[in-house]
Amino acid sequence: MKKKLVLTKKDVLNFLADKKLMIIATYGDHPWIASVYYSYDRDLNLYFISTPSTIHGRHMEKNNKVAVAIVDSHQKPSAAKKGLQIYGVVEKISGINKINYALRLWKDFLNIQRPDISFENMKKGLYKGRMYKITPKKIKLFDQDKFKVPDGEEPILEL
Repeated sequence: MKKKLVLTKKDVLNFLADKKLMIIATYGDHPWIASVYYSYDRDLNLYFISTPSTIHGRHMEKNNKVAVAIVDSHQKPSAAKKGLQIYGVVEKISGINKINYALRLWKDFLNIQRPDISFENMKKGLYKGRMYKITPKKIKLFDQDKFKVPDGEEPILEL
């Protein structure tokens, strides 16, 4: 009998710990992708800043279903594949406490020292970016060192 592979939250958290950039795919009138810097919490939610007037920002306003890819862009094509694929739901964060929490996570994880990126400046219109949160629904981790399976048979974590 074949042993069932299991993807855990710990596996995902370990993968996220040293990556900084994610690709987010949105859909409005057409598909679109954007690269954004992210942070995350212990529940695997992803946080990022984007400007609502961008193409992906307008798409997310109309359609909250998104896909995300996170990889180490330095891995060699001949090396074992490692990457994360996520399907989830995105929301623009509202409320001073939630925005400040997300901003702190984002700034701390990315080591950003920019006082101009603040709730106060967002509220005053001095900073156009807004905080977003992706709640993952399905996560697939490619890790050919950990999961020695053919492509397409990697374990999936459903949340």
